[in-house]
Amino acid sequence: MAGLRALDAVRVDDVRPLLADASAAVVRQVTAALLPSADQVPLSLLRGLMAEDRPHHQRIAATRLLRSAGGKSGIV
Repeated sequence: MAGLRALDAVRVDDVRPLLADASAAVVRQVTAALLPSADQVPLSLLRGLMAEDRPHHQRIAATRLLRSAGGKSGIV
């Protein structure tokens, strides 16, 4: 993921499902890759990832992306 980020070759639709990964390391990398395009991640997905039954790392990732998207599009 870091290599794709370095090449600016991250496709939002391809990596978006990895936000729900069980590995915190994977979710951190995906979040970092998606931050520049956070406004392209569906709001419904991010809100779903913030549910109390979700792992802590997924809730944190969703919060970071929501904040980033809100700064660009005003959705938050």
